[in-house]
Amino acid sequence: MNRYGIVYLSRANRSFDRAWTYRIPPELQDTALPGSIVAVPFGKRKKPIHAFLTELTNTLPKHVKDSDVKPIASVLSSRPQVTEEQIILAFELKRRCYCTIGEALNTMIPPAVLAVGDREELAARLADPEEAIELLDAGRLRSMKQIRVIELLLEHESASLSEIRQATGSSQSVLRTLRQRGVLTFFKKASPRELEAWSEDKFISEIPTPKQDQQAALDSIARATEKAEKGTLLEFLLFGVTGSGKTEVYLRAAENVLSRGKTVLILVPEIALTPQMMQRLVTRFGHRAAILHSRLTPTVRYETWQRILTGSVPIVVGARSAVFAPLRNLGLIVVDEEQESSYKSETMLRYYACDVARMRAILNGAVLVMGSATPQVATFWRTETGKSTLLRMPHRITHQGLPNVEIVDMRREYAKGNVTLFSEPLRIALQEMLDRREQAILLLNRRGYSRTVICPACGWQMRCSRCDIPLATHRNPFRSNRLPRHMVCHLCDLLTPVPEKCPVCGHEELMAAGAGTQQVEDALSALFPEARLLRMDQDSTRGRFSHREILETFERREADILVGTQMIAKGHDFPNVTLSAVLSADQLLGTGEFRSSEQAFQLMTQAAGRSGRGLKKGRVMIQTMQPDHFVVRTAAKQDYETFYREEIVFRKRMGYLPFGHTAEAMFKSFDDLEAEKAARVFYQHVLALIRRYGGSFVSTEVSEPAPAPIAKIRHRYRFRVMVSDPSLETLSRLVFHAADSMKRSDNVSFTIDIDSWSSL
Repeated sequence: MNRYGIVYLSRANRSFDRAWTYRIPPELQDTALPGSIVAVPFGKRKKPIHAFLTELTNTLPKHVKDSDVKPIASVLSSRPQVTEEQIILAFELKRRCYCTIGEALNTMIPPAVLAVGDREELAARLADPEEAIELLDAGRLRSMKQIRVIELLLEHESASLSEIRQATGSSQSVLRTLRQRGVLTFFKKASPRELEAWSEDKFISEIPTPKQDQQAALDSIARATEKAEKGTLLEFLLFGVTGSGKTEVYLRAAENVLSRGKTVLILVPEIALTPQMMQRLVTRFGHRAAILHSRLTPTVRYETWQRILTGSVPIVVGARSAVFAPLRNLGLIVVDEEQESSYKSETMLRYYACDVARMRAILNGAVLVMGSATPQVATFWRTETGKSTLLRMPHRITHQGLPNVEIVDMRREYAKGNVTLFSEPLRIALQEMLDRREQAILLLNRRGYSRTVICPACGWQMRCSRCDIPLATHRNPFRSNRLPRHMVCHLCDLLTPVPEKCPVCGHEELMAAGAGTQQVEDALSALFPEARLLRMDQDSTRGRFSHREILETFERREADILVGTQMIAKGHDFPNVTLSAVLSADQLLGTGEFRSSEQAFQLMTQAAGRSGRGLKKGRVMIQTMQPDHFVVRTAAKQDYETFYREEIVFRKRMGYLPFGHTAEAMFKSFDDLEAEKAARVFYQHVLALIRRYGGSFVSTEVSEPAPAPIAKIRHRYRFRVMVSDPSLETLSRLVFHAADSMKRSDNVSFTIDIDSWSSL
């Protein structure tokens, strides 16, 4: 009897993204199993192409003759790498995210599944570290990626090429160029398969007794766990102020689920939070927990994936992509800090991890717990409409309670002649904190040294030649005693020297405008030379272990002040921090996004929540030019529900989430006319569908094609069409159908993003 396999091509486009039938040769009968990655002949291609085997069958479709069916060429994976649940998810993602089955499955499984094989891999080291430092100092490098590679190897001596590419975002061509210039030396090194060991002794601490609010939440989750069944969604919003003990609720709920023989998935928004969560999991569960995030080496990611597949680890913690971890028999899914934008993928497959978590909870009959002190407006709305159950935790677990919050009016500071980054009250508070040998966290949500360089005479501004944005100045860490001489594009990493004078009017005194975290660090060093400083932002966390090293250094009290962007404001628990400050609340407000008020409130509240989590009373300072802004006032009081009541009225009036949905169709090309033409073709297809099926689209709104707010990135011009509708299903059907009916141009790339977090 012939055996056949149903496969979906790994790299198909939507026009031929469908089930294809292949014969399974006798020699592959034992290895060609559902979930396997296989190679199949296709069309006129000379080499077999990759595909996912999703189903086995003994019969052929009626319209297919046995003589026309080709055999599978080979099985590429040592065991099935995709679970039945992931295949179901892939079909659902295709329905929601404008992708193919292959794209969805490729997103779910690590690239290392096929790439990792032998134990040797190519690595690199600096040919001469001293010459490399001189090269950095001379400013002869034109690519920020080249600089990151050199800085990484100055810090770590050597690393595999795959680790370097992953940690720095560089391509293989960048590494080859550096080798050709004599900067790098390539060599082969062993690739150990042992996973990183987490010391259980190091993190063991006394397990606290739950407080009343915690116990009430645990009881509700436990009752839901008992009655949960496949096909239904049991969702909770654990709404607790910062420091109320939400993590302890997660861990105890996980203990209960594990005792029932089920598995647990815990999502955190930032890689920076994963080490702390792992420490707590190891304390409680030993090495039954695994970690998944994008900074893992391919080898570690491969080995971790295999252990999850085989059921060796029942708990997985990780950032966004961990939502696809191949855990079977899930009983609990936790989404910590559910309000974070990092749960939304803005590249390739544009999925939203919270939605995927809901799908998995339904498929497994698992309980879903969304935790936040500042939930999304749309998430809180779900509790008012009965889709989710609200669990309140309004009190901190420490006796000190919430910290005292002060709003500092920076207009008065400027009127007094203080134009520095620090108000006088904050400077005094920092000095008092240092005198008491306590710690502080300072938030400024802009990395780099300064926002841009401008000419005070004519207003000329340094902008990226590849992208339609201003350049930012960055200090060279190996020349920290001198002013920045280069500007960096935060989109394409182009490095450009600062001119000696204005190229437009010839004025010789250019001016840096807008402070970044590097400038804050310098200003603190000058103001408090005795203080030990740490900086945590995207630039200081390029290395694979950088997040953990910075956080552990601060936790050991080897630094007094931690300066950083939003990654320092979320989830961290440092008992000795008694002062936290938002250096510029105005920078967070009025960004042009409809979520700007929500995000500003969340970030200010989260930053305030880092203070006073131990035995000492905390203090928070918010510096702003708008002290009476309702977002600033409600954030200072940590009064989420007052903020929510005002924001939900605005959302309903404007038709924004949760009352409406928006699709962004983006067209990119090196030729601006080509991009605009493609956008107009799409626009006409949408209008034609609305005219044809008018009754279904009475509430649909379509904007005419226009340049995106950032009109050019990496030399590619960007035009977009915005489509909105109260119904997510109606909106998706409309824009997907319009896109599929278009004739594509090889010169124009195209994406559709539903409910994007950024409209830039």
